[in-house]
Amino acid sequence: MSVIADAQFSTADAIAEGEPVAFEPDQAQPALPLSLSRHLPLVEDALRWALPATSSPLGKMCAYHLGWVSPDGTPTGGGGGKLFRAALTLWACEACGGEVDWAVPAAAAVELVHNFTLVHDDIQDGDATRRHRPTVWAIWGEAQGINAGDGLFATAYMALLAPGPRSDRRMRAARGLSQAVLEVIEGQSLDLALEGRPDTPRATYVRLITAKTGALLGACMEMGAILAGASPRTVTKLRNAGRLLGETFQIRDDWLGSFGDPDRTGKGRTSDLARRKLTYPVVSAFSRASHAEQRRLCQLYADPEAEDGEDQIREILSSLGEPAATAVAATQTVNASMSAVASSGLEARWVDDFAAIARFVAHRTG
Repeated sequence: MSVIADAQFSTADAIAEGEPVAFEPDQAQPALPLSLSRHLPLVEDALRWALPATSSPLGKMCAYHLGWVSPDGTPTGGGGGKLFRAALTLWACEACGGEVDWAVPAAAAVELVHNFTLVHDDIQDGDATRRHRPTVWAIWGEAQGINAGDGLFATAYMALLAPGPRSDRRMRAARGLSQAVLEVIEGQSLDLALEGRPDTPRATYVRLITAKTGALLGACMEMGAILAGASPRTVTKLRNAGRLLGETFQIRDDWLGSFGDPDRTGKGRTSDLARRKLTYPVVSAFSRASHAEQRRLCQLYADPEAEDGEDQIREILSSLGEPAATAVAATQTVNASMSAVASSGLEARWVDDFAAIARFVAHRTG
């Protein structure tokens, strides 16, 4: 047995015993674990089949956002994003005893929905760079960016509900995805309402990221299980595991946005702290800060142009135990996610497999 397999086996044993599992980050991290990446060509084919032709303005913008073409429509030979959500949908279906092909429409749909949220999120946040390239709205303007996002959303449901086998299961999956989309939008609305508020209670922020990020990952796991014909109990357990994995994903994303290398994250040179974004490290540190430190954080967030403001915020966070405290929070949520999978009724090999996926999420570098 390889070193990796030994590590996964030890992880599964710890989960079964109810023990918390702490992970050490890899020196070099692949784009996705093999268990997630091996079926991605199926998803890429489904996405290309579903989207409008690049000869249309809408199709060109959608294809550009996905990394397939340049702004003038010339093919790039590459792709954007890791297709993590699509891969997780396929994984859940296979883990529940289904054929991977059964979940391809749902995998394509959830990936298109995710990208719809990204296009609109870039507009709302004013982000001009994503995946090391200008965002859609930065090239074509906000109005066309809205159109591109809407087009991705509509195409998602066309892919999921196209005529074909297991239509009843796909309808149930569509309902779960729709509920998740509603939560994502509610989470984004709350995010905008709390901009510049470092005094946001940590519980409120966790509710925000569970909606904004956790809901869609929960839908990935839920849809895969539904399409495989899993029991209601297994479907619920996997949905909950996905939601917790989403919390971990966002907490790690917040860590990267404040303390990571912008050249590896693809989000440009400006950190979340410089832009005064509300993140887990900030609300976590604020909850432990003295009144004077809390007042200073509020002042710095109210004045984005303050000289050395980013350095001052980072210094306060460091004095209050960040980024270590955020890393601990990510470990706690990912352990809870693994526990949900361990109690879902899946075979041990799939529990081991999920542990590797969880490890990837908790310590991804981009």
